Amino acid sequence: MFAYQAILRVENPLSFRTSEYGNVIRMGRILHNWALMFAINGIRGNPEKSHRENLANCQVYATPAVVENASFEFQTYHPFPEAPYLLAHPEKLKAGSLAAYQSNYTVLHYKEFATIGSTFRFALLSKVSLPPTMIITYGGKQTLQRVFLEEADSYINETFQGTIRHPINPLDFPDSITLTNYFEYSIPPSPLFEGKAANPFRAFIIKKGLNEYLVPPSW
Repeated sequence: MFAYQAILRVENPLSFRTSEYGNVIRMGRILHNWALMFAINGIRGNPEKSHRENLANCQVYATPAVVENASFEFQTYHPFPEAPYLLAHPEKLKAGSLAAYQSNYTVLHYKEFATIGSTFRFALLSKVSLPPTMIITYGGKQTLQRVFLEEADSYINETFQGTIRHPINPLDFPDSITLTNYFEYSIPPSPLFEGKAANPFRAFIIKKGLNEYLVPPSW
């Protein structure tokens, strides 16, 4: 196994639909590990399968990514980009839809995104050696982003019990994990957690300096 600490550097504006409040779309500060795994393994998911089924037997496991040094801005956009054309040619509209387009045309939406130069930190455990720099297609718009890798230490801990300071996805672990004093990141498609493990469980530990990451042992 090869272990790495990874830094995703935003090369093109990066956005995800994490939460939505009316016409405002917010992006979470944690990047879900399944989305990272799809991108890093170059997998195009089958919509008829679950995320875990799509990711079965892939070569690289990724932890969730946290903000290292990032800034966020809102971008305005029109949810109906075809509206100006259709309003100018009402004969192309279906019966009764003119009023709907006229009302929606005046409503702008606001989408949050991570700006160019922002960085997110996470860890990788790979069955194959990886290059120090990778280009991935990632995010809601599938834009090109850059990932930098540094080799890290790793070992199996058969009875891990303590504080988890970097988010984990409990659905990836074969053991049942009970957390106390935990924080839940409500991120689709599944919540991520930090907290204190109340019962021991098996985990791969990846360490780089003061940073520690937990990875499923069966990877």
